[in-house]
Amino acid sequence: MPRKVFISVLGTGFYGPCQYKRGKFASTKTRFIQQATLEYLKVKEGWTTADRVFILLTNGARKMNWDKSIMKRHNFKTDEDEPYLGLEQVLDDMQLTAPVQTIAIPDGKDEDEMWEIFDALYKELKHEDELYFDLTHSFRYLPMLVLVLGNYAKFLKNVSVKHISYGNYEARDLQTDIAPLMDILPLTILQDWTFAAADLIRNGNINRLQNLRESYALMPLLRMKGKNNLDRKVAEQPLTGYIEALETLLQDMKLCIAPNIIKGTAVNDIHDYYQQVINAFEMVIAPIPPILTKIQDSLKDFEQTDRDQPESLRNGYEAAKWCYDHQLYQQAITILEENITTHFCQYLGTDEHVYDQRKATNAYLRHGNYKDKDWESDELSEVRAKVKKASSQLEVGAFIYKMSDAAKWIHDKRNTYNHASMGRDDQLTPEDIKTLGKKIDSILNLIK
Repeated sequence: MPRKVFISVLGTGFYGPCQYKRGKFASTKTRFIQQATLEYLKVKEGWTTADRVFILLTNGARKMNWDKSIMKRHNFKTDEDEPYLGLEQVLDDMQLTAPVQTIAIPDGKDEDEMWEIFDALYKELKHEDELYFDLTHSFRYLPMLVLVLGNYAKFLKNVSVKHISYGNYEARDLQTDIAPLMDILPLTILQDWTFAAADLIRNGNINRLQNLRESYALMPLLRMKGKNNLDRKVAEQPLTGYIEALETLLQDMKLCIAPNIIKGTAVNDIHDYYQQVINAFEMVIAPIPPILTKIQDSLKDFEQTDRDQPESLRNGYEAAKWCYDHQLYQQAITILEENITTHFCQYLGTDEHVYDQRKATNAYLRHGNYKDKDWESDELSEVRAKVKKASSQLEVGAFIYKMSDAAKWIHDKRNTYNHASMGRDDQLTPEDIKTLGKKIDSILNLIK
């Protein structure tokens, strides 16, 4: 079971007593945000001896605000001494089940000390820890350090960030001494969604988006807006459909399932669910729609299909382009050749779903003209006359003129690729990859 870890920095300031509140929760009146936050997290009831409470201390903070020996401090505002228990004693009195440990840190006055703080905290973390941050007294650059550390540890130690809060003492009600306990986890959640979308757009990797959707990572954002009643609608319905449609399209391209790509069902679903998500989110979580719009923009050249246009060969060419752009070169060249063949089948009137007819059609295009020997088998007897007649049509000749050279080059290189250059006279080179990209772009320009 993952270990729960609370992390907070203790400062040197003279802290006035205050009650912290969030929603229905109200803390004990305390000088220390750490006490209030630990009450909010129910550390006394829900945590175990395997969990940890880490308090980061400079020498000054240890002397001014931590040690049990502290019984009073001088309040410079009133110029009087006041009873003042150190946080160590306050936490002892809470009788927490989770052990409390201090981490000595320098003052952070330069870059070397910044990295000392980073290393001191990072080495205390264990694989798959669940992190609960209080940033209230994180001086200067420490909030940034904590956010970076969280992402660093997510990658290297597979930790998860479950809570980030800030006790806004300055915003307290002066009549009641009640201050807001602010939940700022939504900011790091938004960062996660941004990184996940970037990973999809740049690398074709949808895993991060799937993990965020499956972990209901939008819930803190919804709670921030007070929209708990929309949790299931937003997280489970249109968003789930949108990410699943994206996954389907990506799988079809990676697995070279050209009939699905051409049919366009996943593309249609992506567009439909995208609009539903935008409609659901735009009044609730305004930063999310621009992220999804960026994903949509990366797929904008794929066409929707309908009853009047039941398939789109353009989607086949766009899929080849997408695979090439994401370094899936074998998929790119495979989809490209098969899409060109399907395209020419439609010009000749051959059945694009019958292997022998596809093979002969491909050979016709590569040769650049009709050859009887390619059509003499019994399996092709029913289409020979149709193909021979079609060979005299202007549009067939125009297609051959545009595509023949490219089709021959693509066919040869695809075979070299698929056979890993074994038993062949040539080997693929980086220049061949560049040429493939140019041919895809050229063909896309031709069909516009």
